[in-house]
Amino acid sequence: MLKRSEAIAAARSAATLRGEAGVTSQRSARVSMIPATIHVTTLVGNLVAHGPKSRSLRALWHRSNRAGRLGFDGHRFICRVAVVTMVAVLSNLVGTSSSAFAASATRAVTATTIRVGIPYINLAALKSVGVDINWGSLPDAYMAIIANINAHGGINGRKIVPDIIGVAPSAAPAATTCTQLTEDDPVFVAIAPLQPTCYLQHGVSVINSLEPATTSTSGIAQNFSLSPPASAFDPVQLSVFAKQGVFKNKKVGVFGGGLVDESEIAIVKAELKKLGVPVVVTAVNSAPLGDLPAENGQVAVIVQRFQTFGVNEVVAVGNGSAIWPEALSSIQSSYNPPWIATAEGGLAGSAGSDNPIYIKNVVAASPIPTGATVWNDAGTQRCVRIVRKAYPSDHINTYNSSLPTSQATWTGVEQACTDLGLFSAIATAAGKHLTVASFVHAGEALHGVVIAGSSTAISFGRNQPYALGPVYLAHYDAAAKTLVLASKSATK
Repeated sequence: MLKRSEAIAAARSAATLRGEAGVTSQRSARVSMIPATIHVTTLVGNLVAHGPKSRSLRALWHRSNRAGRLGFDGHRFICRVAVVTMVAVLSNLVGTSSSAFAASATRAVTATTIRVGIPYINLAALKSVGVDINWGSLPDAYMAIIANINAHGGINGRKIVPDIIGVAPSAAPAATTCTQLTEDDPVFVAIAPLQPTCYLQHGVSVINSLEPATTSTSGIAQNFSLSPPASAFDPVQLSVFAKQGVFKNKKVGVFGGGLVDESEIAIVKAELKKLGVPVVVTAVNSAPLGDLPAENGQVAVIVQRFQTFGVNEVVAVGNGSAIWPEALSSIQSSYNPPWIATAEGGLAGSAGSDNPIYIKNVVAASPIPTGATVWNDAGTQRCVRIVRKAYPSDHINTYNSSLPTSQATWTGVEQACTDLGLFSAIATAAGKHLTVASFVHAGEALHGVVIAGSSTAISFGRNQPYALGPVYLAHYDAAAKTLVLASKSATK
């Protein structure tokens, strides 16, 4: 039976559906139905974790979601056709505007209001390809939290006016959505767009987009994210490992899962040198990702090379985090030294299918807390109470990693809470004179701020639009055949 929250969302979409494109628009009090930081990467991750054994898909999962599980580590499933559909969507949902429109974004701010755009993918459409994912009523979650913010004075006296455009998985290009939110009916900030490029080119900053934040952008706007890229997180986690004595009396071999990992390998080696850790050999698997016989053959040669150099600690970088244990399992290697996975998210997607003997000796970490940590956080629970009071008929399950995605109705509240928490923190810090420039300056200047979902403070920086601070260590649970993150940060 269709849950009331799903029925409400479907009714809202159907009431404003525009033709075959599947684009919906509600011009008054509109809100999102897509979480901030998991999006399609979670869908790909679901297949990686529970679908066919494919290293190429795991590589895609790693590259698209470098930061890992993002607080959602339950059992998940998605069929191959759904991934193909969603990845195809990504290839078509890229804005192509080449000029900045900071003035348009500024027009979205008045003395009393701030227009905020929240584009979303209509997950209900995925049911047609056999995917049943229920994140609860995200419209209700966003509306309730925004209403609460507005009822308490808004942001520096300005009320938030949400603006939504929903896109079905096979709908028109997101360039159309971006054009509406940046030119036709301009917003000041876009929350959780699939890809930020078009918005940034139009001078509209982004909060928690699908595409990871980088060190800087080409325009005045910025892509703010709670998920740091590998180039930023690797030095932080390696420093934590070093303080815990992981590298003591070790000869380190660095392993890259593919040629795409070479830039990250350079960062890892530079940090290890800074920490005084001896790297005696580096090896990269140059076989095509997904060619298992070729990958296994290359790893077998690399194993022999590592043994020759006396390597007793392996640092598996990037895609290597998933490929290293998989290949050792395939070749039944007798060589099995302690090792580090720099991409906890990539390893987490494959841990359940690998031989536990090659994972129980791993050290890994994530910059993002577990689902249980996010749910139990006081800020999240406050949002849950707000939404439940505003929409008592909406069913919000308590977080439970064993529940299927069809019952993960806590997700919407968590993501709306985190999205709006980050946006509010930056906009508040920007002060009364709210412009694109003041917003970006305030965001990059945030230091030691606590966002709903984690009690650990995070910090941004100049040309650093991503959060750094927490390092949640992971260990392998043999009984559950999965990686388990610590509930508290090792840097706290």
